[in-house]
Amino acid sequence: MFRFRNTFNYLLAPALLAAATAASAHTGAGAHLHAGDGAMQALMAGLSHPIAGLDHLLAMVALGLWCGLMLKRQWLPPVAFAACMALGLALTQTPLELPAVEPMVAASLLAFGLLLVAQRRLPVALAMVLAGAFALFHGYAHGEVFPHALPAAVFWAYMAGMVATTLVLHALGVAFGRAMRGGTASAWAARLAGVAAMGYGAVALAG
Repeated sequence: MFRFRNTFNYLLAPALLAAATAASAHTGAGAHLHAGDGAMQALMAGLSHPIAGLDHLLAMVALGLWCGLMLKRQWLPPVAFAACMALGLALTQTPLELPAVEPMVAASLLAFGLLLVAQRRLPVALAMVLAGAFALFHGYAHGEVFPHALPAAVFWAYMAGMVATTLVLHALGVAFGRAMRGGTASAWAARLAGVAAMGYGAVALAG
């Protein structure tokens, strides 16, 4: 029984990242909105967008894994991420512009992957600030593809879908992280997942 559980925990994090990669490949570029689309189309587009880009997907899962593994109040950084992502999304509807959006999205993979590799606790407040800062850029990147000609109600539906999927992805990461607590095999599995996230982030940053 111990060996089975040890092997299961060892495969858990890589399996979650592999599933995330497959989900991203299956959804392709995600649903796109066009002039004349309504709130329901926007909601569906928002629900699909966080899993359409592998960089966004891996960042959310990696953060959730680390929180589940290392933190007692593991829900606070994911909630901060979702809230600040919504803020970044809203910024695209204003004249304000965020610089270096794509490099910062890639950098978030390096940061969250490094947290998994190092497996060190951070103060919850610091983890929330880190998650929120990167989430601004994730949200802005998602908002840049939203057609500005569509009405505000359609935009809010798009945002609601994005926030819902983001919270689900974080919840999956946290749940898997909690299941992997306490074990050498689990620790190395989490590190392997962190290396994968960092590798993808490095490639995206170099490109």
